[in-house]
Amino acid sequence: MYKNLKFILLLLLLLSSFQSQSFAQAGLQVYSGISLATNSNEAITPNGTAHKGYHLGADARLNSGNMYFIIGGQFHAIEYIGVSDGSFFSVNENMNWGKLRAGLGFNVINIIEEKIALRAKVLGSIASILKVPEVPSAPYQNYNSGTAGAVLGVGCDLLAFTLDVEYEKGFFNAVNMVEGTEFDFWTVSVGVRF
Repeated sequence: MYKNLKFILLLLLLLSSFQSQSFAQAGLQVYSGISLATNSNEAITPNGTAHKGYHLGADARLNSGNMYFIIGGQFHAIEYIGVSDGSFFSVNENMNWGKLRAGLGFNVINIIEEKIALRAKVLGSIASILKVPEVPSAPYQNYNSGTAGAVLGVGCDLLAFTLDVEYEKGFFNAVNMVEGTEFDFWTVSVGVRF
């Protein structure tokens, strides 16, 4: 747990160096929300199940205007084996992910000059699998240390508050030499901009 907290604090410290004035588009967005991950391997994600969990993150918007660079990171805690029910916020067997992301964001519609806006984003993501629980009945123990993916997202800004929905398509297997273990993530986040 200490390693994960250290990763989050380092990420927030790095991203806070990019912050700007309140209500401007450039600055730091800090958020939290729910995560839903899936893959096509039925040993990890049985049919009709998903890996539910939650995430914390921060993204820096590096310039103002209708197109801007985004650099950020996320920490995810999801269920290790897919479940068909259960809560997003009480994860029994944590599988922890740390993600670094970079790409472009776009204001699609500005309702009030960068204070109320509908947005879209396209990002690349490099993920590190920080923790895999030691479960004797688990189908695999040979997880790769990292993967990568591409993120598409939409969101809105309402003064200092944000709402985002994202889909991340995983490109590489999470389990070493096991096909179908690419994790895809859906996330819904609420946050605040600085």
